[in-house]
Amino acid sequence: MPRHAVLLAAALSAAAPPAAAQDVASVTLSHKTVQLKVGQRVGVYATANDARGVVLVGQRFEWTTSDARIVRVEVDREQPDLAYLVGAGEGLAQVQVRAGSRSDAVAVQVSRAEAVPAPAPVQPAGPPAAMLRIEPSNVLLLPVETRPLAALFLREDGTPAPSVAVTWLSHNPPVATVTGDGRVVGQTDGRAVIEARAASGLVATASVEVAGAPIAFVPAALALSPGTEALAQVVVPTQGNRLLAGPAFSWRSSDESVARVSPLGLVTAGGPGRATVTAEGLGRAATLLVSVHRPVVEMEWLPRRDQGPVTVPLNGSVEFSVRALDAQGQLVPDALLLWTLRDTAVAAFDTAARRLHGRALGRTQLQLKGPAPGLDVAWEIQVIAGGVRVAPDRAGLDLRDTVTLAAHWTDDAGRLIGPATDLTWKTTNAAVASVTASGGVTAVGPGRAQIVAATAWGKADTADVFVQGAVLVTSNRGGSADLYAVDPRAPGSPLRLTTEPAVETMGAYSPDGSRIAYVSNRDGTFELYVADADGSSPRRLTQSPATEFTPRWMPDGARLVFAAQTPGARAAQIWIIGEDGSGARALTEGEATNVEPAISPDGGTIAFTSTRDGNYEIYLMASDGTQPRNVSRSAQKESHPAWFPDGRLAYVQERTAGGRVVPVVVRHDLTAGQVSTLTPPDLAVTDFAVSGSGDLLALEVSALAADGRLDRRLVFLPLDGGARTELPRQTPAEQLSSPSFRRR
Repeated sequence: MPRHAVLLAAALSAAAPPAAAQDVASVTLSHKTVQLKVGQRVGVYATANDARGVVLVGQRFEWTTSDARIVRVEVDREQPDLAYLVGAGEGLAQVQVRAGSRSDAVAVQVSRAEAVPAPAPVQPAGPPAAMLRIEPSNVLLLPVETRPLAALFLREDGTPAPSVAVTWLSHNPPVATVTGDGRVVGQTDGRAVIEARAASGLVATASVEVAGAPIAFVPAALALSPGTEALAQVVVPTQGNRLLAGPAFSWRSSDESVARVSPLGLVTAGGPGRATVTAEGLGRAATLLVSVHRPVVEMEWLPRRDQGPVTVPLNGSVEFSVRALDAQGQLVPDALLLWTLRDTAVAAFDTAARRLHGRALGRTQLQLKGPAPGLDVAWEIQVIAGGVRVAPDRAGLDLRDTVTLAAHWTDDAGRLIGPATDLTWKTTNAAVASVTASGGVTAVGPGRAQIVAATAWGKADTADVFVQGAVLVTSNRGGSADLYAVDPRAPGSPLRLTTEPAVETMGAYSPDGSRIAYVSNRDGTFELYVADADGSSPRRLTQSPATEFTPRWMPDGARLVFAAQTPGARAAQIWIIGEDGSGARALTEGEATNVEPAISPDGGTIAFTSTRDGNYEIYLMASDGTQPRNVSRSAQKESHPAWFPDGRLAYVQERTAGGRVVPVVVRHDLTAGQVSTLTPPDLAVTDFAVSGSGDLLALEVSALAADGRLDRRLVFLPLDGGARTELPRQTPAEQLSSPSFRRR
């Protein structure tokens, strides 16, 4: 996207608060007043807190100035909670920061700088402006209120362009007028459009809404300690609590011995008592109640500091008790107490309930600033472990395989904190899997077991372990085509995984071995299904009239690639779909057949069988369907591609020997271009799979039976020269097909 488009998108989105903005309870600036000279620059920080006083990290802030001719605001691009205030001209102005519906403001007084020759303005060099924009583009006003507008010129790439003079025009002067220097003035209720036009023909507009509305203070009352200061903020409630500039009002206090107020609305607390501060301007007035509590000379608090660090359980909480006392030992209930938590990633503090919540393992500090000097206190906080998470949370194993599970502490949001220790590990099915005191799991027998890691305080997490053979194969020995798991080392006892009377075939293990994808016609058409590795909890993945087949998992376990032929289409195509059934899209198209996808170990390449060159050949393409290329390029028929773990490609190639066609498995080194034969000519291979270690092939071997039907058997062929073995068939009519290895 061009940079100017990015800038425009950012400008448009700035009008709406982020989703997290609804959690903002208060916004605080690091300064209440700032004094600058013309040309001087100072940084001001903004902090957003939720209702518990927790700092909201990553919050978006919107900075505005009441008069850019007096003070400009430059927001740090890398740190949006930091803005630099730059004195532009003499006078009083107010800078506001907003997060969601909450805001704070700083009063800025700019005075003349010492007589130093001002440098000539530097205009950006380069191409002329291609775009004109008005900032702000949407303005809310009260009648007689003014707001400066700025005309910004941008090049095609979004960078600043030299500014030129513009002509300002209001399309509805009875509602809002605009001066020659871009100051818009509200006149009466209604809407208007302000236009800025350059001699080059560039035009920009801003929308103005003028509405007579009452004003108010936010908050409606201030509670202060003697000698402290706070900036009174006047807002328009019906306009999203829009902040009005202090210089627009005249200010007075009903009792200056209790509260004094400056021309910018800065309230200074005097002696104990109550007073009202009134702001008048723009034809309106608002009143603020100010209460100043009695002087506090002593503080009492719990927990006591001499008891060492305060221990908080992860996801638990500890209450803090604080009492402010005057010189007579009487409680001062309205004493101003300011709480600060050093590291909000470790803990969160609810200022209303005065309760600290443990969020993450670690240490932090809770600080209390008292209502008078010498009454501050700080507690060292230590958050101890809470929740636990086991990874991986699912695993598929061969008999006698082992895997080590890792455990981590988690906070209340489920985020990982660090390695967990001192856990109790147990298995729910010792006949399937055993577990050591450190999380080491060993497969004992076929089936499913849950491995549980528990803390001493009752938190626990579970991993599902599935133990079965490493090869999926389709067999009709149960009366219909079903999926079976076979251990190549002991192939005599396959484990049945599906039991539907319909067809279940073309199974494939997920990368972690804990799930299977397969094809079934149980709902009428051949669709993709995903189930746990033991066949339980099946769910339908596709919902289309097409016929789907040969699913294969991407290495991330989140997507599958498969082939499908839609009704009326002349040929099947390769598709990709999310593991949850979302985002299905075709990777190939056209009149040619594209089938039998196989995904490279790194997930970046898909091998498939295609007829696009007139013959069944092996093609490669990127995982997004781009860059298709023929890699077999022979007169023979090639099909059923599969990958070795080292990135070499294998496929079935039909060869003619002694007047008959013999399909064999060949291995193709794509880098060197060398092709070698892996299977003997006496085995007519019609499908095959490569083991996860790359040293064993599972072969679907086909031959014509005496009655003319095709007879399919399953043969295991070691590539190290060892003896081949065969999966015993229960009857001569049993058909074994579509082998697929677990890749682990």
